[in-house]
Amino acid sequence: MSGTNPVFLVRKAKKSSGQKDAVLWCSDDFEAANATLDYLLIKSGAKLKDYFKAVATNFPVVNELPPEGELSLTFCDYYQLAKDNMTWTQIPGVTLPSSEAAAAARQHIVDGVDTETGEVLEDHTENFGNESNSPAQATAPAPELTVVATMPLRHRVLAQYIGEGEYLYHVDASQKKEILRLEMDTDNSYVQNLLLAAENVEAFKKAIEHDIHKIVNAVKKIFPVDGKTPELATVIQFLKTWFETEHIDRGLLVKEWAKGNRVSAIQRTESGANAGGGNKTDRNPDYEHTLDTLDVEIAMATLPMDFNIYELPGSVYRRAKEIVKKKESPFKEWSAALRATPGILDYSRAAIFALIRSAHPEFYHYPGRLQGYINANLTETDHENPTEEALTAARHTPEKDAVEEANRQLAAARGEYVEGISDPNDPKWVKTGTSQPTTEPELVKNVGNGIFDVSALMQNSSTHGTETNPETTSNVQVQKADSDEKQAGDAVQAGEGDLGTGKEAVTVENQNQAETHQNNDSVSQSEPEAQQNVPESQQEEPEAAWPEYFEPGRYEGVPNEVYHAANGISSTQVKDARVSLMYFNARHVEKTIVKERSPVLDMGNLVHVLALQPENLEAEFSVEPEIPEGAFTTTATLREFIDAHNASL
Repeated sequence: MSGTNPVFLVRKAKKSSGQKDAVLWCSDDFEAANATLDYLLIKSGAKLKDYFKAVATNFPVVNELPPEGELSLTFCDYYQLAKDNMTWTQIPGVTLPSSEAAAAARQHIVDGVDTETGEVLEDHTENFGNESNSPAQATAPAPELTVVATMPLRHRVLAQYIGEGEYLYHVDASQKKEILRLEMDTDNSYVQNLLLAAENVEAFKKAIEHDIHKIVNAVKKIFPVDGKTPELATVIQFLKTWFETEHIDRGLLVKEWAKGNRVSAIQRTESGANAGGGNKTDRNPDYEHTLDTLDVEIAMATLPMDFNIYELPGSVYRRAKEIVKKKESPFKEWSAALRATPGILDYSRAAIFALIRSAHPEFYHYPGRLQGYINANLTETDHENPTEEALTAARHTPEKDAVEEANRQLAAARGEYVEGISDPNDPKWVKTGTSQPTTEPELVKNVGNGIFDVSALMQNSSTHGTETNPETTSNVQVQKADSDEKQAGDAVQAGEGDLGTGKEAVTVENQNQAETHQNNDSVSQSEPEAQQNVPESQQEEPEAAWPEYFEPGRYEGVPNEVYHAANGISSTQVKDARVSLMYFNARHVEKTIVKERSPVLDMGNLVHVLALQPENLEAEFSVEPEIPEGAFTTTATLREFIDAHNASL
């Protein structure tokens, strides 16, 4: 033992256990003495759960003091703690062992021989030297044990690591060598990550030996030694979570982590049941689902409108937050019932919505009937992938792509064939062999962030002054006489080369229109189908048709008169309406905006009243009365009057 002051410990037994109080004293620090006491108790067959925690008391100086480092279960049969719980006193009415009789008996024994009877007694002298009393003792020396509690933190962690699930109070020489080997083994990433994580968690440094034993074995259970080495950050996260969790919930925490659910806490209902939250659901994996977020989902489910439950509209979310804050019905009753349901956080959002929206609207008035309805209908097998029936019951309405739908409607209005909108049996969709397919650019293009590009729609708009480019008749120039071949070829080249300019193409075509008309008979005889395309190509396209309805967003290039002629609302209008309504509500309804007085505000109010409401001047402002002429206002005026009066006498 070390040279420190002796420590006297007592572990009182619980009355229900039927065990005796245990005491131990040794010349060591409290942690080492406490670990030794626990070790000796377990070795004697007792259970630590039958005892209270060890308490250090004053050192008693009595004859019945047990030997140093030995457990005594009889000391408390003769002595008890005083009212200060520090001083030992003899129990009244208890007879102590006769120490005088033992001393008198020792006086009759001289060199192992009883002088009264002449009997030769056995030698019970203990040999504390290198010599032993028997050959067996000489060949088997007592093992050198080291108390784990006296070792550095890294060694304490490794001591429980090599314990294979058994709590180690002491380690022998071979175990200590194994601890040193593991500490120096830098290739063992598992052990090194565990040691680094322990040194980076403040609660771990202050933990007692029992907690170190439990958490080390929990780490080995969650991250098997023969499996994949866990990352250092993951181990640190678990250690912090384990120490922050209540003692009663640590077992559930280890089970959730062992299943792969990296929960940050074990949530419980008001009755103490596990609220769940460890299973994967249809929610975002980065979304932390708690009982508070469940309240928001319940509030949204009580709303009458249908919406996309996975992409929540802002207005719906704000209304739900308001319902939760004010505890409106039927949210209040649904929240109380679902919060009391064990494992409620494990169910998907679709299941919660389907449960609430499928219930009778009057169920929330009867708590018993509501709880029975929940128990009977809240069933789900795959929390991550809700069924179509559940989504239908939840009234989940995924929004269609508004831009794509607008493009389809515009294309159909222009006379293009659109699958699902146009009639495929219409004769106008029959294509001739000589007609060339034309590719129309996408008129309304979504460029992201609520911005739409309608430049393609503006190309043929008469608003911007662009001329339409009809199909040229040069495409129908076929075999003709030699005298006309060159002219027709020139028309073809001009039409093809100047197709992008529009104006020039029309000019060239007009110049050759007379010559082309002269050969009209030959063309009609050789290519009757092409002749049918000539009047169609010369028809002017109608003006650009603008949509009558605009989805919310920004549309580049749309004239203001077109946008506002439909349902378009500018951002300025939205901001003006929103700010005005919000200010009115906060200023005059909620009274959250306080009117602060300032010289500038007073001057502005004064100018406003003088200009527009002069009748309210006296009611809103303190008007200083006018001083009558000749009144005494200062001492000087009074003295002036007196002097003038005296001079007149």
